[in-house]
Amino acid sequence: MAMPQRDNTIEAIKRLDALLEYAVIHGDEEEAERIREELRRLTDEV
Repeated sequence: MAMPQRDNTIEAIKRLDALLEYAVIHGDEEEAERIREELRRLTDEV
């Protein structure tokens, strides 16, 4: 994986992780599950 692509992937994971934490803290389980699925899809590509 090229460095810029890897950096973009890392940034996307960090962003999704923050959004997931926010959704969980605020009790939005539907949104949390959507974000978890997006994280799974992103990390499966790596």
